[in-house]
Parts: sequence; C-alpha cells; structure tokens
Amino acid sequence: MTFSKSSSPVVIVGAGIAGLVCAIEIHRAGRPVVVLEAASDVGGRVRSSVVDGFVLDHGFQVLFTAYPTLSAYLDLDALALRRFLPAARIVRDGRVSLIGDALRDPTLLFDTIFARAVSISDKLRLLALRRFAQQLSIDDCFAARFANVSTRAFLESRGFASPVIDGFFAPFYGGILLDRTLATTASILLFTFKMLGAGDTAVPARGMGAIAAQLAAQLPRDAVRVGVAVRALNVESGRVCGVSLDDGSRFDACDVVLATDPPAAAVLAHTANLALAVPAGALGCTTVYYTAERTPLPGKALWLNADVHAVIGHVVTISDVAPEYSDGRPLIAATAVGTPATLPDDALDVAARCEIAAMAAVAGDSVATTLTRLAIWRVPYAQFAQPPGWRNTPPTVACGIPGLWRASEVLHSSSLEGAARGGQMAARALL
Repeated sequence: MTFSKSSSPVVIVGAGIAGLVCAIEIHRAGRPVVVLEAASDVGGRVRSSVVDGFVLDHGFQVLFTAYPTLSAYLDLDALALRRFLPAARIVRDGRVSLIGDALRDPTLLFDTIFARAVSISDKLRLLALRRFAQQLSIDDCFAARFANVSTRAFLESRGFASPVIDGFFAPFYGGILLDRTLATTASILLFTFKMLGAGDTAVPARGMGAIAAQLAAQLPRDAVRVGVAVRALNVESGRVCGVSLDDGSRFDACDVVLATDPPAAAVLAHTANLALAVPAGALGCTTVYYTAERTPLPGKALWLNADVHAVIGHVVTISDVAPEYSDGRPLIAATAVGTPATLPDDALDVAARCEIAAMAAVAGDSVATTLTRLAIWRVPYAQFAQPPGWRNTPPTVACGIPGLWRASEVLHSSSLEGAARGGQMAARALL
C-alpha cells in the first residue's frame, strides 16, 4: 500500500511529548501532519495504565508546574493536578527527619528547623542554593561553569558536608537524576532546583498519561495513529520522502521528524545511511507498586531511604497525593534506580518489602503491614546520561539530509521540559 504524495503531510515518528508538541506546532501553522506511534497509546514514557482498579504510571513520574515550555501547551486546571508536599522525610540512622521548602509552605518551618538529618549550617546552605537557583535563568543553569562540573563536585564547592550530600541529595536528587552517585552535570541539579522552587510538584488526577492525552486532543482526530510501527526511512533523489512501515506499506511525506528515544532514532536514521549521534549511556528506573489495608508510610511527601546500601531510593503513598489513583485502598510506589533497578522481580520485591518495613519501623509503625504487589514497571531508558560536558557538542535539529529532522529531549535536557522544547525546536526549524 502506498499513500499519495499529492498532499503529503509532515510525518512524525513517535507520539511522546516531543512528537506531540512538534505536531501541535505544525498543525497550528496550517500544515497537514500525521504522527505514527508503534505503541497502543500516546505518551512514550509518559503513560499510565489501570491495574486492578489502580492508576499506575509507567514508572514514578511527576510534573513540575514551573516548566515554562511544556506548561504553555497544557491546560493545568483541566488536568486536575494533585500536589505533593514540597518536602521529603529522610530515614537515616534510626530517625526520621522532615526537610521542606518553608518558603512554599510555611507549615514546614518548624519540622525543617529541628530536623536532625541536616545540620543547621547545611540548612542555611540549602536556603542559599535555593535563592541562587531562582536567580538563574534556565539558560544560565546550562552555562559552561555548571555544565562541565558534576553535581557532587558542585555541592562540595558550595560547602555541603558529606552527610547531607549522601543522606539527602543522593536519595532525593538521585531519584530525579536517576543517579545516586551524583555524577550528573550540575546544570540538571540547578535546573530542577529552580523548577522545584518556582512551582508545584504534581500529578494529574487521572495519571501522568493524561498529559499526553491532552496534547494529542489538540490535533485532528485522524492525525495520531497508534499501533503503527515504522521500519525504515525512504529516500529519493537525496531527500527523505517518507517511511516504510512494518506491514510493508509506504507512507509518503514532505518531511519526516524523528521523535523517538535517541537509540531508536539512530536505528531509523541508519536505514537512510545516516549516523545520528546518540548520548552515551542510559539511566533506568524500576517502580514496584503495592497496596495494603493501610499504608506503612503515609503522607504527601517522599520518604527517602538514606541507607548507602539501599535498593529502594524513595517511597511514596501516591494515593495520599492523588486519591483518584486508587479505589480507596492505599497505593504505594517504591522506586529503585541504578544497579538495584536491574534486580530480578522477586529479588527486587523482597528487598522493597524489607526496606519499606524497616523505614516504617523507624517512623514508629510497630504493626507489620502486609503488602500486596500490584505491578513492577521497568523503564530501562528513562533518561539518557548527562555527565559533565555532554552538551559541549550539542545535537542538531537537522539530521544531515533534506527532509529529515529530529524532535528530541537531546536538544535540551532529559526531562519533560526538555522533550517539549525539543519538539518545539524541530517544528519551528522545519516551518
């Protein structure tokens, strides 16, 4: 089957955040656009499923409402956002300490002042770092003086002591950066620190997948086609002119935009004899979802496991944040990053149960809670690695052959905001 070239659209491969934002921009410009997605639903890595009456995001994810580019494409009110407490409970050395952003929520001031997990001097450094990050623009966050140094080295240069780096930043920002060693560039730390201070951390009431669904709803009904896998790029007279599908059919296009994850984009580019640069390294995470008669770790704040040997980095009762995720029973999300995230299901389950019970005991819950496992979501390529200097040779939107473009988070940062910016950049370059 061959589709006519007479009114060939822009074809976007991939219906993740980058692909959908790119499609919205092209549609708004009055150009025909079609998004082809191999999966059964839109969203890429930002998806949700319903399991046994629970809404389970595909891995623990949150939305920073301060993301300027992504938020411009969203109706945040319509998403019915449910907000986390701007705080974290640190479980360490037999104690639980709550550290929060009292500037965003003054009720956190007392607990934060008297939290023993972080010294008074380091609390003052945290406040100074918050102010410092807020004064930076997003572009400033990615300046060379931050981009070429690791998060750990940057924190040390700010005077933070090892106990707070390993006991707070490693489990908390390690969960955001997917890297408890804190080897990620300091630019990402500053960027996320700025987003945390400038807005809320939230999830839509219907799950993170509602973000992608709302973006897709801004396109014509037949513009997004799921369950359509692209096998190769078609090239004629030195220009990309369409794609070949897994079923053997061809889809003609005036331009093609690659909006898949970087490795998949490189594979497709290779079918046109192009070498597309891919960031070295992939960072994954695994989330184990449980329910129980009652939650062992309640509240709207993350519970951080500061044990240096921890398998589970953080736990949250997501149904306390968003009751709509649940049928009334508690829904608990326990997330592992790095090497622990690769443990087999049963080993990860055993470790998660033990560590959740230990954290609950420290929190004063002496009654054992039986957890029922609902699902394990593995995301092997949740982020690409962003070590110091990775942006010194930034990827480009143009892919080295007429008619082929890239819409990707690699154009900015491995984040929802980075994906939205990548999609916007690709559309504007193409147009």
